[in-house]
Amino acid sequence: MTVATRFQSWNRGLEPGAPYDGASPNLQALATYCHARWKLKSLGIYNRRPVRGGTAWSSHAFGAAVDLGFGERHGGPGIAVLEADILPWLIQHSAELGIQRIHHYQRTRYWEAGRGWVEKSPGQGHDWIHVETTREAWADASSVRERLVESPQSPASATSAPTAPMYPGRPLKRSSTGASVKLIQARLGLTADGKFGPQTEAAVKSWQTNNGLQADGIVGPATWARLFGT
Repeated sequence: MTVATRFQSWNRGLEPGAPYDGASPNLQALATYCHARWKLKSLGIYNRRPVRGGTAWSSHAFGAAVDLGFGERHGGPGIAVLEADILPWLIQHSAELGIQRIHHYQRTRYWEAGRGWVEKSPGQGHDWIHVETTREAWADASSVRERLVESPQSPASATSAPTAPMYPGRPLKRSSTGASVKLIQARLGLTADGKFGPQTEAAVKSWQTNNGLQADGIVGPATWARLFGT
């Protein structure tokens, strides 16, 4: 898994048209996977229009963004699962998936390759996330599973695998602070302020529930191992 570090704006210096004159095959593959895994609903990819409330072309005008509904009215899993499981997964695999930006409207923030989370409104939206593809990955029609499977014989896979952080030796829970708490928060897609408060506890409980663990909101050895693959 690799986090993307390069961002190129779609609505600066480009005019809609060929070759970006339809829905990105990359985003179609991503939408199919996310629906099968989490019941996220694709609310559209290609729409030749400006950004809402502005004059610049939307990334949708290039078929370069997909809106994925997570709310109950879309039959989605809800915001807790989005923040505890889906967003961290999308970011951690953003390079392989060709993702360069994610808008989280309900939290008035966005994630951008090379910057991380930016605490600023990404524009108008509600119970969906907006996911942008890179130009390089726009036409990639391969399935998500194909892209994430690494051959065990591959030297590149063996040398590039990140080292999982070690368990700090004590359970982390409400009122805990420090670098280990920041790791947990980053893994769950939260603001990594190093303070284990109510929001972090709720995200941990949701993640534990979705991963078959006791939902006590405490990150002990078992939860840590599942979170970081140790």
